[in-house]
Amino acid sequence: MPLVLQILTISAFVLSAIYIILIFFFYLGFRKLKSHELKEDKDLPDLTVIVCAKDEEEHIEKTINSILVQDYPKNKYSIIAVNDRSDDKTPDLLNALASKNDNMKVIHISDSPADVSPKKNAIAQAIKLCETDFVVATDADAVHQKLWLRSYGSLCEDKLGAATAVSLFSKEKFDNSFEETWQSMQTLENLSHNVIIAGAMANNIAIAANGSNMLYRKDLFNKASSRKNIVSGDDSDIIFEAERQGYQLKFNSHPEALVKLVPEDSIRGVINQRMRWASKTLKSSFSVIFLGLSVFFFYLSILILPFFAFVDPKVLIYWAGIVFIKAICDFFYMTVSLKKFQVVYKFKHLFLMELVHAPFIVWVGLRGTFGKFTWKGSTYKKTL
Repeated sequence: MPLVLQILTISAFVLSAIYIILIFFFYLGFRKLKSHELKEDKDLPDLTVIVCAKDEEEHIEKTINSILVQDYPKNKYSIIAVNDRSDDKTPDLLNALASKNDNMKVIHISDSPADVSPKKNAIAQAIKLCETDFVVATDADAVHQKLWLRSYGSLCEDKLGAATAVSLFSKEKFDNSFEETWQSMQTLENLSHNVIIAGAMANNIAIAANGSNMLYRKDLFNKASSRKNIVSGDDSDIIFEAERQGYQLKFNSHPEALVKLVPEDSIRGVINQRMRWASKTLKSSFSVIFLGLSVFFFYLSILILPFFAFVDPKVLIYWAGIVFIKAICDFFYMTVSLKKFQVVYKFKHLFLMELVHAPFIVWVGLRGTFGKFTWKGSTYKKTL
């Protein structure tokens, strides 16, 4: 075997060893996760729920109503909904909901500064009206369980900086078996991010958060807003700031903390969404960059090694070993974590997701870092 090929193969196995260590590290953290007890009404803190919506007429009523019926003292929580330049019926729907509920306010935004991410600008406007120490953030297409807010309120204490929980893409009906398959694969791929976040946060390491399902100290947003022109990632900025200030990070593993989101309705949409997520990786903390690059190059080695079989067929044996290592790690961690969060899935969908996972991550990683993506009708490239 040529020297260059030997070096490449050894490097691939070193990356696979790092991958095993990372999965084991996340697993050790994951084992620490326990569902906490819920506090009584008198012990719950005041909370503000912030919902930013742009052209969400199909979902916004369901989202807001699921917050309004929370099992939480009515005098201890309020909703600030932000209509972020919507061109549909979202403003009218929000106004109608606010007129019937005293604990809800609506902000209407007609434009956004050129040097600020629209989402960050919308949150910032809501933060100005927020009178509570803690904020709970969610998306305009999320549906919440009745004890969702109480599960977060029960975590609040002096040392807590931020908490997040599982966001599950969920679609009840499919047009055909092909749509069911790729939608299920999308759900599992997204859950793989969720369970990695859970394992890291249980070890008090900040790598990301779900902006669609998180709680944080209000002051952290203002201090983390220096990266105001990063299109996506206000959630991650907040937990990085919490980590820098020495606050505790918690993953809310209570069964009622899980929220359901509307998934992307096309494969192109899934790719575009993941590109947006990937666009912020190299602007993150050292731990996130190390994790992202280690996984990226490990997956890249899986893709390129087979081509060197034309030079030496024995490469395929080593390649098969590396693929086996990835599959065992992934199946183990996903099976354990999905069982804990009581997520129902079909093994065939997990298997199919595993087959395309490496090329998918490499592709969206490259496109998200060097290409362009769209979000809410606008086109971006890493930063504005």
